[in-house]
Amino acid sequence: MPSPPTPLPSLLDFEGLLSFYLAFHSDATNQAIHVAFIPAIAWSLLVGVSRIPGVPAALLLSYTAYYTYLNAPLGITWGATLGTGLFVSSMTFAKTEPASAKIALGVHVASWIAQFIGHGVFERRAPSLFTGFLHSFLAAPFFVFVECAFKLGMLPELHKRVRARADKIRSELDAARKKK
Repeated sequence: MPSPPTPLPSLLDFEGLLSFYLAFHSDATNQAIHVAFIPAIAWSLLVGVSRIPGVPAALLLSYTAYYTYLNAPLGITWGATLGTGLFVSSMTFAKTEPASAKIALGVHVASWIAQFIGHGVFERRAPSLFTGFLHSFLAAPFFVFVECAFKLGMLPELHKRVRARADKIRSELDAARKKK
């Protein structure tokens, strides 16, 4: 696993996490792939664990609590919209589709393939999970949500700060790659 050129941000640093994740996701096509397939990965994971009582709800509540701690308005909005939508749709699908586990596995695998294509073909940069595994898994669903808000013109000052930090991280990553 490559070492990051700068220390990984604290898991409690909202802007640091977004900046770290954005540094690995600057290409518009790769971002679009992530907007489509990060929720698909989360959905398929929830379908996959749906037979274990309480686990899907615990995952949703844990992510929502974490995101709310990082940024209360955005975390609550994530939980009420994307988080709840993923939870309800995955639980409904798991209960009504006899082949739900197999279908979810297919969606999960296809979604990961799409992620790696996005990084290899469009971003031309290894995924962030190779540099900060836990950071990536915690940040990805929230990043997709916040990045969509940025694309809609919301939170322009936050976007400006996050982009500036991401650009610095990306420059350091590029410099480290050139040294090899």
